[in-house]
Amino acid sequence: MIILEDTRQQAGKHKNIDSYFKKTNIQVERCCLYVGDYTIANDQQRAVDTKQDVLEIVHDIMSSDHERFLAECERANNAGIKLLVLIEEVLPDGGLINWKSPTDSKGRPFTKVNGETIKRAMLTMTMKYGVRFRFCDARETGRHLVEYLTEQV
Repeated sequence: MIILEDTRQQAGKHKNIDSYFKKTNIQVERCCLYVGDYTIANDQQRAVDTKQDVLEIVHDIMSSDHERFLAECERANNAGIKLLVLIEEVLPDGGLINWKSPTDSKGRPFTKVNGETIKRAMLTMTMKYGVRFRFCDARETGRHLVEYLTEQV
C-alpha cells in the first residue's frame, strides 16, 4: 500500500504516524493533495485531515481559519471524497460535552468555546458536508488513519 501525504503537511510533524507507517511497511509519498493530509494512492475517494487536539479544530471551525476549513470540506463533498477529521485527543468521561479548554500558566483558558458548542459545530459540518470527526489517542493515530482509508463501504 502507498499512502500519499500532503506536501503542505510539515514533514516529520507526526512522528507517531511516521513510526506506524514504518512499523507496518507502508510506503509514503509526498504530493499536493486536493483535500486532507493523507489518502491512498490508488483510491483517493477517502481522505484524512489530522488535528493535534480539540483546540486546533476549534481554531479551524470557529476562528479566522473557518473559511479555509469550510472550503476544504466543501471541496471534498463536491468531489465525492469522504473526509475524516482525526483529532488526536482523548476526551474526558462523557465525551466532548465535558471538554474544557486547557489553560495557560496563569490559569486562563486558551478558548472560551466549550465542548457543547464545538460538538454542535461539528454536527453541522457533518450534516452539511458529510465530514466525519473521530477522536483518538495520538499513539493510535496511524492505525485509525489506515483503518479509515482502507475500510470497505
